[in-house]
Amino acid sequence: YQKTLPADMPALLYDMSREYKTNIMTYLEETVITPKKDDQYVELESRINKMEVREVEDFKSFVNFPVTKCLMEDGEYQAEEEKKVKARLGDMLSVLRSEPFFLEIMPKNIDKAYSLGKLLEHLGMEREQMIACGDGYNDLTMIQYAGLGVAMENAVLPVRKAADFIT
Repeated sequence: YQKTLPADMPALLYDMSREYKTNIMTYLEETVITPKKDDQYVELESRINKMEVREVEDFKSFVNFPVTKCLMEDGEYQAEEEKKVKARLGDMLSVLRSEPFFLEIMPKNIDKAYSLGKLLEHLGMEREQMIACGDGYNDLTMIQYAGLGVAMENAVLPVRKAADFIT
């Protein structure tokens, strides 16, 4: 199952990233696409996901393919940026932090719980049969949805509070 952002959204998100003085990235196959490669958070995303990084001079023109999500990032004021993006786009898109420094922007109502629901439907199983484990902000809906939600001991506080069990 795949759902992508509206075609005009990556360009709008790029403009917002410039306005908020933050970097932006998305993915093309197994590559991180960004206008600014030399960035600690782009390097972290590349390392975590074992993906190459491609710096593109004109992000708005280059990103003319279906996009499942964009990430805005900045370690200093991400919580404030999250409020601004949600206020502007929250009725059209899902906006949440996956890490304190990553703001994920995805199609409306797309999150890990929704995706796991689609998987359970495909498998002919019920959510009560599922165990979900997580630690980040983007794991919260999944932890709440699962029959047994498990948080890592070092998980962010909202995930630990929502979990049935902490490991």
